[in-house]
Amino acid sequence: MLLLALALLGAAAAPEARQPPGASGRAARIARGDQAFAARGDPARLAEAIEAWTAVAAHPPEDPAVDLRLARAEAFRALADPASARSAWLASSRAAERALRSLSPAWAAAVDAGDLVGAPSRVGPEGAEALYWLALATWSSAREKGLAAVLAVKDPALSAMERAVSLDGTVDCAGPHRALGAWAAALPAAVGGGVARSRRHFERARALGPGCLLTPVAEAGSLLVLLQDRAAFER
Repeated sequence: MLLLALALLGAAAAPEARQPPGASGRAARIARGDQAFAARGDPARLAEAIEAWTAVAAHPPEDPAVDLRLARAEAFRALADPASARSAWLASSRAAERALRSLSPAWAAAVDAGDLVGAPSRVGPEGAEALYWLALATWSSAREKGLAAVLAVKDPALSAMERAVSLDGTVDCAGPHRALGAWAAALPAAVGGGVARSRRHFERARALGPGCLLTPVAEAGSLLVLLQDRAAFER
């Protein structure tokens, strides 16, 4: 059982019992979630998408594609509604872990053996997105708790995000590079951070995800704050 040093909390609570949907019911719920998520700027529609996909994920067979949808939706909820960030990041990490266990049994075996830092090296391209969401949710969950929590997950989270970059740096409009840029700004160079590294990742994020507003927002809130560059922050 994963200690979730990589997700800061224990195993997911058992979902409320529901009547398992049939194949047609599952497909309809997934489609309903997809339609609702397309209008995710409306909190009610985002909640509808999460509810639909959660209902599907609560019953076998496991479907990593649905869990990836949930991981992304919960991450969006965390960013859109800071008041829900703690619970949303945890839900995102749980969904991402389920997906990654399905897609990368070798990763799961390494984690269960206690090798949290080495486990990401076992993940192949099929697990890139799940690894990204898990790393992002892990770090973000820790940040909600404070510096001590961030330091506790720093090594496994960095290992996971660096592997995600190497597998597919374009996920979530260059999300792996964006995340590493922000994380590097929060850490001293001696432990994997620093201004130079942060700049490199943000430059790469802009190149791989042109026009993505998440990148300048993340850069403004991390690197530019560190540099106290008010003019660039305001731009």
